[in-house]
Amino acid sequence: MSYLVITFESTHKAIKAEKQLASLDVEIIPTPRQLSANCGISIKARVEDLEQIKEKMEGSYGDMNQAYEVHQEDGALTFKKL
Repeated sequence: MSYLVITFESTHKAIKAEKQLASLDVEIIPTPRQLSANCGISIKARVEDLEQIKEKMEGSYGDMNQAYEVHQEDGALTFKKL
């Protein structure tokens, strides 16, 4: 199973992004420790929605810190920086 995790520099930016992406299948999740200590929340989305996410956040795309593809298998997580 794979999914997208988008990290942010602040909680405010993550909540703002969630509102901008409301039409997509996104949810706020705790930021995995392996990814960042900056902000405690991230957005989880479908990997195939990355381009739409970029389009919807066009003016505020800089609010995103980083996007990762997360692959989960047998309880283990691997992260690929996009």
